[in-house]
Order: sequence, then structure tokens, then C-alpha cells
Amino acid sequence: MKHTHFKMAALPLALSLATAAMAQTQATELETVNVKAQRISAKPVQDFREFEKSNATDLKDVLADEPSIQFGGGNGLAQHITLRGMGADQIDYVIDGASTDATSIFHHQGRFMLDPALVKIVKIQKGTGSASSGIGATSGQIVAETVDATDLLRDGQNAGFRLRAGVGSNSGHYGGFAVYGQLPDKSVDGIFIGNWTHEKDYKGGKNYVSADGSDKVKNSALGNRSFLAKVNVHPTEDMTIGLKHSREENYGERNLREEFYFGTTNDNPYYKHRIQDHTNLYFKTKDAGIFSNIDANIYRIANKHKLKSANPTTPETETIGGNLNLISKIGENHTLKYGLNYRNEEGVQNSGSPFKQEKDDYKAYIEGLWGLGNNQQFTLTTGLSYDYFKMKSAGNATPSVSDGTVSPSLGLIWDATDNLSFSVSHNYATRSPRFYEVQLTGGSVSLDPNLKAERSRNTEINAKWQWNGLSADATYFYQKIKDLTNYGGGGRSGQPIRLYSEGSLKNSGYELNLGYKWRGLKARIGMAYSKPEMNGTTLDAVQQAIPIGRQWTTSLSYYFEKPHLEIGWRGRYAQRSSYLSEDALRGGGEPTVRKGYGVHDFFVNWQPTGKDDLNINLSVDNAFDKNYRSHSQRAGSNALPEPGRDVRLGVSYRW
Repeated sequence: MKHTHFKMAALPLALSLATAAMAQTQATELETVNVKAQRISAKPVQDFREFEKSNATDLKDVLADEPSIQFGGGNGLAQHITLRGMGADQIDYVIDGASTDATSIFHHQGRFMLDPALVKIVKIQKGTGSASSGIGATSGQIVAETVDATDLLRDGQNAGFRLRAGVGSNSGHYGGFAVYGQLPDKSVDGIFIGNWTHEKDYKGGKNYVSADGSDKVKNSALGNRSFLAKVNVHPTEDMTIGLKHSREENYGERNLREEFYFGTTNDNPYYKHRIQDHTNLYFKTKDAGIFSNIDANIYRIANKHKLKSANPTTPETETIGGNLNLISKIGENHTLKYGLNYRNEEGVQNSGSPFKQEKDDYKAYIEGLWGLGNNQQFTLTTGLSYDYFKMKSAGNATPSVSDGTVSPSLGLIWDATDNLSFSVSHNYATRSPRFYEVQLTGGSVSLDPNLKAERSRNTEINAKWQWNGLSADATYFYQKIKDLTNYGGGGRSGQPIRLYSEGSLKNSGYELNLGYKWRGLKARIGMAYSKPEMNGTTLDAVQQAIPIGRQWTTSLSYYFEKPHLEIGWRGRYAQRSSYLSEDALRGGGEPTVRKGYGVHDFFVNWQPTGKDDLNINLSVDNAFDKNYRSHSQRAGSNALPEPGRDVRLGVSYRW
């Protein structure tokens, strides 16, 4: 693919490097910028220390305790992700400040690849983001940061390594390593990570029988391999210039429609190989003159899907972008965040194809965080952004469409006491039209002249309380998106593909989390409910929304100081729900009923040395061998079942 926009994307980084170089010479004192109102933004969910204490091999394992996020059945790209019931094409995935909005290569596959072995921390932003949340943040974000050498090095160390290995009775095996180090003066550090997973055809739960009479889910096996290489240079104590490259691969013989199993020739399995390359050049500094923080990057994300079928294709997407994010202090109590975001995306069914979809997104934003009242008891957030897109598609009567929109955001946090706080926010955001799925674009894609960006508004109310080890967090939200991107023709219709704006999506719901911690005891229960409706109907549409109903998670664990052993239990529950399928809606059929289920996991983590350098993990997932299907997948007897009982043993050593 062409790289004509790379120089344009590099402009924000070049400007920030020049500005910081001049300002850094004037800075004599260092101070930490503490932005209180970040509590309504992305919050940490898991970090690498938790990964090392578990047998997690994918994002589904990492986020198992979060009830508002659901994953479909199967392994790898068979999984569709929902956040508050919003479908995969409504969610942003951001890694190290780099994001892509390219629609799924094929709608029977998930969009997101992330190996936990490469990650430092995972965060979640729910609902419509504020002005500073980046391009297209209409329905939430899953945000990850990859690990640095300095995260893994211990005090006094200049070099180290990490080894991981594990095996499962129903999931195959995994292994990996990391080597990392820094110069004695800490001016340069670097890390290299390699990881691989081999997942076999897994067994379904109790009484599951496949079409051939076995208890295995056919074509669910999957190979994964990944690596990360990263180098950071620190010209000063608070300045970092870094370069990162990572690759993640999934491969194996899979069903044509990966999230389904029919047990007939309709499965049409063949070998697939999905590759995602991610390159990121970034710059960060603190206290650079008028800037409390500067965070800038340019990046490239390339996805390629090799399909070895009777008619082989190699659909590709490529994203090139750049961000310049600035923070300035105004007096003692106020903070200003402002910046520019840019992203260019391309999608072609085969390399060299004359039919290409292409899109440019631009964003400029400013956001104020204002500390008000005695002891900054109130924090007011005000924001404004301007988003502009231009979309092109070769070979049709409407060669391009464009649109620009202003989006405000407003929020207020009240710290009523040291232990109790309330917040409310009302945010607007836009999301430019997504590509038609690249694998099926053998010809041109027609753009309606009135094609618009989707426009979302979201109101959210939250309360948090904590006291003597007890904690509670409650949220209510209401969201509406208008001018949904839709399409006509294509697929089995044999008609030309046309993208247009039509309809609306409403989503409302609530979440509740309760926790308790006393000495080595930790207990938690969480509940999430959402009910997305498209044009007034509860409808199952993978790209837009999936009605997952009410979901629960529970956990209970105890850590023994001697012998440094943690034992625990985790529960996941889905209540019975129903929805109208697209086929039923067209034909006037009856609602589809999703059965409720409850699944229980048990785990043990032992640190024989009394430190976190050596972790030995034993887990029993789906301990009672439940036969069930996730509510995040399109329901029915053809949806992939989840794995049955899986006993896993893993070891992680970090020196």
C-alpha cells in the first residue's frame, strides 16, 4: 500500500520535538501533573504483575472479571467483543496511542488481536469519550500499553530476563521469553519479547456432541505467535524518545464463518493466516516550558489475512496516523489539555487491486479541567472538538464524501467526603463511516452522496464510596447514536455494494460493583446490564450491537503470607434473555431466547521464594464442565460453544 500520508502524519511529532527541545533548556524544576478528573476516563483493569500470576493467553482471560465486557466463543478471531452490548465496530482499540477504525476484514471474524505477554497495562473507557479521547470514541475503548524494560527491571538491575510456560488439559500449551536491559546511566533501555501458543481442538462442556459424534469442537484449534521489540532513549530524566515494533499472528484450519459450527460442508474449513504489524515512533516529556506534558507519536498498523481456499485472497488493511497531545497548567488548580489527531486508512481485497477504500480522519480538541471550591471539592471538565473525515472509494459515481462536526463535552465531579464522590458527564462524539468488509469487496463500493459520520451523545451518572476495606461503584448511562453506517447489496444478494447513513441506535443500562478487602481476603461482585435497540427493536447485529442482557461476575480469594500462597474462585453468570435476529425481523419470526448459565473457575498461585520473581499457577477453568454459549456471540445452536473443563498449569520466572 502507498505511504503518501506518512510525512503528513509525522508533522505533529516533528513540531513537538522542536518545541520541547527549546522549552526543555528553560525548565529548571520538575513537578508531577496530577489531573483529578481522569477518574471519569480510562481506569486500570489489569497489569503485567497480574498476568504473571495467571495462565492468561488472550484478552478474554485478562478481562474475565469485568461484567460489562463480553467475548464470544472459540479462540482468537472467532471471538466477537461487546462493551455494554455495543458491537466490535463501535469500539475503539488503542495500543500505545495508536488506533485503527478499519472494519473487520470479514464480518464472521473478530477485529482485535492482543497477546497479554506483550502488555504492561490494560484500561477501559466506557461510553462516549470526552473531547480528548481521540478519533471516533463513540462507544468505548479498550486501551493497552506495551511493556518497557524499566517495568520489568528490579532495583539495582541493568539486565534481566523472563520465562513463561504452561500447559492445559483442554487448551494446548504456551511458552515465551523476554530479555531486557538498560545502560548503567539509564539513558537507553530496550526489550525483546517472544511468545507462542498452540491451542488444539477443544472439548465442549458436559453432554456436548459434535456432528461427527465426538466431544470436540471441530476447527477450533489455533496457533498464535507474537514478538515485541522496543528501544527507549532518555536525553533527560523526563524525556523519552522511543521506537517499537510488534507482530501478532493467528493461523490454522478454521471454518469459513469462524464464530459458527454447522457440522456440514457449509463450514467449508480452510487454512487461514492473520498477521498484524504495529510500528510506533513516540516522544514524551514533562515540564517543558509552558507544557506540563507532551505526548506525541506516529504509527503504522498493517493487517493481512491470507486465505488458502479454492479462490485464494489476501485482504489487507493499513492505518497510518499521528497524535500530538499537550497538557498545560493554569495556576494551581486548573489544567488545559489540547492537541491534534490524524489517521489515514486503506483497505483492499488483494494486493494491487484497483478497487480500494480509503479514509482520512482529522481531529482538533481542547479540554479544560477546573478545580473549584474549597480544597478543589469540585472538578469541572469542559471540552470541544472538531472532527473531519474524507472517504474515497474507487470505481463508482461518487468518488468521495466528506463531513465535519463540532462535538462538546461537559462533566462534573463532586468529592462530597474523603470516601464518597459523585460524577456526571454529557459527551458528544462522532465516528466516520467504516469500510465495507474488505474480504468481500471484489469490485467497487458505492458511497451515498449523503453519507455522514455517526454522531453519539452519552449521559452518565456515577457514584463511588469506600470505607474500611469496603468499596462500591454504581453507574447509570443513556446513549443515542444517529446516522448509523449501513449498506445495501453485496454478499449473497449479488447487487452492487452501497454505503449510506440510516437509522439510530439507543443504549441504556447500569453497572454495579461491590468489593471488600481485609488482610489477605478479597471479595468482589459486579453486575452490568444494557439493552441496545436499533430503530426501536432489540436486534442482534454483530457490527453494531448485541443484546447481552444482565451479566454478573464474582470472585473470592485469600492470600496466605506463609507459604506465600493465594487461592481463589471466580464466577461468571448470564441471565436468560431474548432478542430478534435479523432473519426473524425480515420474516416476522419469533424472538430467539438465550439460555442463562453460570460458570465457575478455581485458581492457586504460589510464590515459593516469597517474592514475585517466581509464580507457579494452577487453575481449573469451567470446573463443573458447563456446556454453554456466550451471549456476546450470535445465538442459536450454530454458535460456537465455549470450552469445557480445562486444567492449566503454568510457571513464570522473572530475574
